[in-house]
Amino acid sequence: MDSGWVAAVATLVTALIVAATAVAAFRQLRHNRNANDMAVYFRLIDLMTSPEMLSARQSLARVAERFRTDPGYRARLRDPDFLPEEFTTVGPLLRSLEHISVIVTKGGIAEDLVLAEYADAFVTIWEQMRGAIEQRRYAFGPHTGRAFEHLAMRSKRYIDSGRMAAEYDALERDPQVPRHPVESDGVAASASA
Repeated sequence: MDSGWVAAVATLVTALIVAATAVAAFRQLRHNRNANDMAVYFRLIDLMTSPEMLSARQSLARVAERFRTDPGYRARLRDPDFLPEEFTTVGPLLRSLEHISVIVTKGGIAEDLVLAEYADAFVTIWEQMRGAIEQRRYAFGPHTGRAFEHLAMRSKRYIDSGRMAAEYDALERDPQVPRHPVESDGVAASASA
């Protein structure tokens, strides 16, 4: 065999090995990314369902009501030394949401994964706390709550675009999940009926 042919075959074999290695490396990176996404996602679930955060989410309505009805309260929110009692629970929730928002907006976790589960909660929390957060910016600087505001706006666009509804509607059409007819009282009919 001619040395030119040997070199050509060797080059082809080398190219195939490099291509196979690149595919394997890409798969490994993708696997690692998915594992990271899942770890952060499960941590988010733990956070959002913790007793402390559930209590804080209930306190949001009190803050929103006081903000809406009490001009003195609104004005005092500009004071960095003012820490209303309800902020002992609401504050950690908002700080956690700010951190999560930074992770999502910087690509540390897939945004669509987080929005599929929490877009509506983020929008609701922002709508309740917007005024109070904007007042706290006078006390703690213009960037206070900005990442969460950004994620809440992206969440709203995600919902308004119909993507969230489409994703949940697709679950209803999953052919691998048997469906039971729903009777008029909202209870699934038995399979034997």
